[in-house]
Formats: sequence, C-alpha cells, structure tokens
Amino acid sequence: MNVFNSTKPQNKNSYGRILFELNGYSTQELNEWIATSFVIHGILCLTALLGNTAIVITIWKKSSLHSATNILLASLAIADLAVGLLEQPLFIAYVLTGTYSVGLLLQVSASIFCSTSFFTVTAIAVNHFLALKLHVRYHSIVTRSRVIWLVSFIWILSIIFQAGYWASNLSYISDIVASVVIICVLFGNFVIYFKINLVIRHHQRQIQHQQPEANNSSIFSVKRFRKSALNSFLIYIVVLLCNLPHSVAIIMHLTGVTTSPGFYMAIITLISLNSSLNPFLFCWRDREIRAAMRQLFCRGL
Repeated sequence: MNVFNSTKPQNKNSYGRILFELNGYSTQELNEWIATSFVIHGILCLTALLGNTAIVITIWKKSSLHSATNILLASLAIADLAVGLLEQPLFIAYVLTGTYSVGLLLQVSASIFCSTSFFTVTAIAVNHFLALKLHVRYHSIVTRSRVIWLVSFIWILSIIFQAGYWASNLSYISDIVASVVIICVLFGNFVIYFKINLVIRHHQRQIQHQQPEANNSSIFSVKRFRKSALNSFLIYIVVLLCNLPHSVAIIMHLTGVTTSPGFYMAIITLISLNSSLNPFLFCWRDREIRAAMRQLFCRGL
C-alpha cells in the first residue's frame, strides 16, 4: 500500500495552500525524505520543547524578569513551544500518511505560529524604540498589564488573520496579500531597528559633551540598552532568515514553479529550526535570563 496517495480536493481555490504535495515523486525520494524528516525533526522537536519550556518557566518563576521586553520574549517562546508540540509532530505525520487534512492542519498551525512570531518580534522592536523616545515616561506608559493585553491581542489577531486567509475563496489574492503582509512586517522591523541605531548614536554624541561624572553612568546606560536592542535585532534576523522562504515558496507555487519535495522540507525545517534557536539566543545573549535559569534549575523547580 502506498501511503503517499493523498486525497486532495480538486478545487482551484486550494491551489497554493498546501505547499508540499507528496504525489508525483519517486518512492526512493519519498523514503529518503521520511528518514531525513524523522531524524532532523525529532531532534528539533526535542530542542524546541526543552529550550522554550525552560525559558517560559524561568521568566514566569522570576518576578525580576517580568519586564515588558521579557513578557514579549515569553510570548515568543510560547509560540516556539507550540511549534515543538504541534507543528513538528504534524509534519512527521503528514510525511508518513500524505493525508490532505493533516497537511492542511500543518499549514494552518505553521501560519498561526509564524504570524505570532512576526507580530511579537515587531512588538519587541517597537518596545525598544519607545524606551528610547519616552525616556522617563516609558515605565508609566508601557506597563506590564498593557503588554499582557498586547500579547493577547497578537495571538487573537494571528488566529483571526489566518482564519480569514484559510476561509477565503480568493486563493490567489489571499496568498499574495499574506506574502505582502509578511514582507511588510519584516521590512518594518528593519526600519525600526535602523531608527533605534540612529537614536543611540545621537545619544552617544550628546554624552560626549556631558560632564565626566554623568558621562560614565550615561555611557553604561546606553551600552546596556544597545546590547538589549542588539539581542532583539539578532532574534529578528533569525526570524527573517527562517521564515521569509515560506513566503517565497507561496509566490513560487502561485507562479507554477515546481520544485523537489526536499525544497519544501527545507522550508518547514527552517521554521522549526527557528523555534530551537531562539531559546539559545535568549541564554547566550541575555546574561540576566541565563543567570536566572542557572539559579532556578540548579536549585530545582
């Protein structure tokens, strides 16, 4: 019995929705794909679960980490954790069965988690920009309760956005709009971080003309903020490199470009890799989170 005889509705509106269809490939190609998928996604699933669970527990347990930026990072970690819990097992199940409904559920879940990551990374960038522009007023305006509301809004918006996309009968238009939105969000992040860098440079020039006593503390503050902004920018770069090919694949599919199943496997693998890389970025670049995690898990939960 060939498990790859997937039943796909013959509807032109479904075109472009399932990016990787398993019909039309040789048995050898598919068997190699299965073996590679089990190895790679088994490892990525484990690292995503362990790494992101540790990040979420650390931020939740340590009240000193309940800042606006860390709450947003926790939301990003939850999205990455959901990838390990749902998306990667679905991917393996789809490779095994070739069932259209499983592939559809995989695409829906991947789209929701990608959207959440995009919007959360954007919120982190805006948060850094507001911290620079608002100065003293920042903590009174960007409160934890407002950030929690924002995180809830991001998740609801992502679900609604993807529900509208998948329920739409205008497949071609919906695919193009979704790709344009993703590209605009990613480009918007670049613009925000570029402006942050300009503002930091401006502050550094101002500090050089201050008194030496105030100079040292100001330089330390600017350096600390610059490092925090750089950490977030690195997360943005990883999200960009891992998720942008997904939009490119949609456009290629819409234009009728055919590729091997390994190409689409690489796209899903990149999305999964992003969920495993983010926790290591948190620990590697953020000394406060790294120290809190070491203290928490060395002493036990």
